[in-house]
Amino acid sequence: MEKILLIGKFNVVFQEINNYLGSFYDVKICVDNYSMVKSMLEQEEPKAVVISMACLDRAAFTIFNELKDKYFMIPVLCIGTDSAREEYKEYLSYNSFSFLERPVSNEKIVKELDRLIREGVLTTENIMKKREEQKLRKTILVVDDNAIQLRALNDMLKTKYDVMMATSGMKALTMLGKRIPDVIFLDYEMPMCDGKMTLEMIRQIDEAKNVPVVFFTGVKDKAHIEAVLALKPAGYLLKPASAEMIYGTLDKIIG
Repeated sequence: MEKILLIGKFNVVFQEINNYLGSFYDVKICVDNYSMVKSMLEQEEPKAVVISMACLDRAAFTIFNELKDKYFMIPVLCIGTDSAREEYKEYLSYNSFSFLERPVSNEKIVKELDRLIREGVLTTENIMKKREEQKLRKTILVVDDNAIQLRALNDMLKTKYDVMMATSGMKALTMLGKRIPDVIFLDYEMPMCDGKMTLEMIRQIDEAKNVPVVFFTGVKDKAHIEAVLALKPAGYLLKPASAEMIYGTLDKIIG
């Protein structure tokens, strides 16, 4: 039986996953403690890692970083709610991470695990290739107060880019303090702090002032478009924008 490391809080959700997976795999369980997870990864050398995201502490970010940076050759299956996907979206964009949204059947979890294990047997050459691909990936910051629009753009872009998401201009500025993206997609019509105000504040940040900004706007009248263009963005797209238009814009800006 293939060895699986199951990480999470020892709650009802965790126990249900453990009970079912135990019929198919050699499951080793571990609480979401960084030191313990690190030790078990070294000792057990699992074929895959499953993370039950129910009630994870903020400290779990250190576990995700360890898996992303040091154990990127091991496939990681995360199981959680949509809010958990949002919280850990930075990691879920990496090739070694997969996500299943709860509620999800145990059969689907096993099916996905089998696929990950089958495809996760990497040669040293492929490991290095994947690592280089991750280093070369460009980062896109998407700012939009519409959660559905954000999720759609993330799903569209994450296969090719690292995607950061913010639901307001102020949240975008906070994220810029931690990481500078290669391109910013910015919704023009947002409450409180609209696209114009957000862009003005971005241009006051030395590290971010030259980052290309592409406006999304849902208003199509001439005066509105002229107001958008007066801010001299790297581009603008009318909502709803097709994947072809979005990728075409990105190709022109960053290749």
